[in-house]
Amino acid sequence: MVQVIRGKSNAETTVKQYEDSQSSEDRHAGWRFFLEKSEIKPGTSPAEATHRRQADLETRERKAQEDIDSAAKPH
Repeated sequence: MVQVIRGKSNAETTVKQYEDSQSSEDRHAGWRFFLEKSEIKPGTSPAEATHRRQADLETRERKAQEDIDSAAKPH
């Protein structure tokens, strides 16, 4: 789930609040919160922000794979 927060210090505070409310079981299972700079506008719904971030990630991964594939082909 993605939440878009304006400003680094506000985002750091939000991450800290999430971490403080996280169960030890979830933390032990590997669930973590992190900051990531984004072009998604603050106020975007978490569901829409999550969808847009996933689409952006898939696009970047596809491009990276195409770059790897084209570099591996003999010229």
